Amino acid sequence: MRVPILVYHKIDKPAPDSLVRGGFTPPARFERQLIYLKKQGFIFYTASEMIEHYRERGTFPENGITLTLDDGWKDNYTNAFPIFRRLGIKATIFLVPSCIGQASVKAVAEGEGPREHLSREEILEMADAGGIEFGSHSLNHRLLHELPIEEVKLEVEESKRQLEELLQKSCKVFAYPAGFFNDVARQAVEDAGHIGAVTTIYGPEDRPDPYALNRIEILRRDRFLFQFARKVEPLHTA
Repeated sequence: MRVPILVYHKIDKPAPDSLVRGGFTPPARFERQLIYLKKQGFIFYTASEMIEHYRERGTFPENGITLTLDDGWKDNYTNAFPIFRRLGIKATIFLVPSCIGQASVKAVAEGEGPREHLSREEILEMADAGGIEFGSHSLNHRLLHELPIEEVKLEVEESKRQLEELLQKSCKVFAYPAGFFNDVARQAVEDAGHIGAVTTIYGPEDRPDPYALNRIEILRRDRFLFQFARKVEPLHTA
């Protein structure tokens, strides 16, 4: 069963110091991809809506799809948010609370300089507008499978607490930094009260685990629409 969740990172053109450029999707290309999904009849769900449906019924909704963006970069507000509003599309953004309102290197590729994250005001504006859900991407974007259990719990629990304090609503979903997790991290995410978690290619394929849902990564090399269409075509169920 294919998990109908896509993951993007930066909705922007690569910065001059970007040595690793796979995570960049230019805004015009991003909009073309979303228009394509709408024309193909996909129905957009937030990550928590998608996971709740799966947990209740054991299947994903027909032609349902979820757009996720990791790390909470400022371009999610300046470039992606206007497109979401214009097209009436839901999405889930996974935030690193310690990076909110800062230019940070915690989530950039090795060798790159600081990059701006969303501010508190931008996050609240998007949340108030409706359709944009915020989830946790750990407190400091540390690789959880490398940490002792006490630090894993801190990364998971404190991130959830800070986001709930900011948003004044439950933080239901979690994204493992760089997709990496182990049994300790998975259990910490569940114990903290999340309803599910997403990874990239490290979850089981035969029967999806709500706490280890694989996502389809959309990269800069998916530059032509036929390449993007090839990635999402298996998700179309009608």
